[in-house]
Parts: sequence; structure tokens; C-alpha cells
Amino acid sequence: MAFTLKPLTPHMGVELTDFDPREPFDDATARDLYDLIKRHRVLLFRAKPLTEEQQVRLTCVAGEVTYRGGGNYADPEMKSWMVSNYHADGQFGNGELSFHSDLSFTPHMLKARSLHGIAVPSSREAGGETLFSDVIRAYEELDDTLKARVENLRARFSATYNYPDGRVETLDQMRPLIETHPFTGQRLIAASRAVTKEVIGMEREEFRPLLKQLWAQMEKPEYVLRHSWSVGDTVLWDNIGTQHARTPFDSSEKRALRAVSVDDPSISIRAKDAANSAKLTQKA
Repeated sequence: MAFTLKPLTPHMGVELTDFDPREPFDDATARDLYDLIKRHRVLLFRAKPLTEEQQVRLTCVAGEVTYRGGGNYADPEMKSWMVSNYHADGQFGNGELSFHSDLSFTPHMLKARSLHGIAVPSSREAGGETLFSDVIRAYEELDDTLKARVENLRARFSATYNYPDGRVETLDQMRPLIETHPFTGQRLIAASRAVTKEVIGMEREEFRPLLKQLWAQMEKPEYVLRHSWSVGDTVLWDNIGTQHARTPFDSSEKRALRAVSVDDPSISIRAKDAANSAKLTQKA
């Protein structure tokens, strides 16, 4: 299918202006949409309110939909969850979120994800925008000296979950600072401000400046797409070739986005890395 594409930045992201995801589409169109994800990394479908079923159908062009969270928890009956500050079961409701790729602190991060605007802040000035960093281009244009220094370094990615019953669970995963995209072969910055905690084999006074250099590179304005939400917007993105963040917003404003995720266990890191991460978790 020939789509009409409106670039969102010079290098990443497109809006599909003539495609209505509410309407059924065939397998060939699904393949074309997935090709667009691999090529542009972020797809925007503006102001078209979707049911959960329609959002799931759209997101499935990237692979198998999953409901997987911290601790490799999965519920096969659930196809979506809410990023919300007013739904009773909403998660990550308020506040700023630093750049990250979802579930990068587990043996395999999510392959792709979509968000759909249910309720959004009343104006751009109210905040709550979603930012996407093109970590592939950021790596390509990284200083050669820094690129050589970080090429073979590994880091601990970590997140802590606090459960309603009082349990606290910390998940640790070792992975490279620089990774290869499993579906495009492109190199990318994997280190994230949100969950990369240390570089293996380095003291803090050595690795913190190094991480800050990588974060500063990927957060340069020329690598960042900024999306201001309207009700009915859907953004579908490559969770490996990008990192995303959220700007702060007025907590008195309602904000709710429905999330649908795509999993692919084939992107698991090597078994020995999983074993090393398990040892780290046991020591914590």
C-alpha cells in the first residue's frame, strides 16, 4: 500500500496522514506498516480514537502482543494497560520520566509498543509530552574516540518495583552499552538515564562521566522527536531503536494513555548474561 507520509523530524518519525487504523487492513498492508517502523522507528496516527481491539490489531503489525511487566510477569488475558494518573490500575501516573527503552532491565526488552491518547493535559504548556530519541543516529554521529572507548563495555541495567502487598523487587540485567539492533543490524546507544546504573569493571568516578557523555549525545535536540498529545492520537514505535521519555506535567490535569506491547523472545541476550544478572540480583 502507498502511504502518504509527513516527516516528524528530518531523520526519524512519520505521520501517516491518509491511513485510518480503525479500518481493517490486509496482511500486505501490515507488512508495509512494519517496514515503516523499521525505517522510520516512530509512526504517528493523529486524532483517530481507537478501541482496544483496533489498537491491538495495529500494534500486531510489529509482532506478537504481550502483557509483560516487571519480574517477567505476564497475563495472557490482558492486551493493554493504562499509563494514567486517574485510573485505579494506572501505572506511572505522574511526574517526569527519563529516557529509557521499556524492560531493558530484563533478558529481552520489548520489541515495540504503542500508546493511545485517552485523556491528555489541556495544553502544550501543561506538559506531559512524550519524547523519542533516535539512539541509532546518535550512535552513528558519536565522537570516534568515545565510540571506541565504549564499544565493548557492559553495564548493569536495573529497576525496582514496589508492589501493593509491600513486596519490593529489584531486577538487574547486564547488557552492552552499545548494542546491535536485532532486526536492522544497526548499532545504537543502549545506555539510558533511567535504568543504567553502573559500568562493569569501573569505579563510579570513572563510569559516571562516561555515561553522562552518552546521555548528552542521545538527548541532543537534533536526535529528539517531541510529541504533544491530543485525544485519539496513537504512536507506534520501535522500542529497541529508540528511547523515550516524558516531560513533567501538572498533576491536577488528567492524563491517560493506553499501552499495547509487542514481545519477541528471540531478542534475548545470551544465556551467560542472564546467569550473571541472576547472580547480581541474588547479591542485592
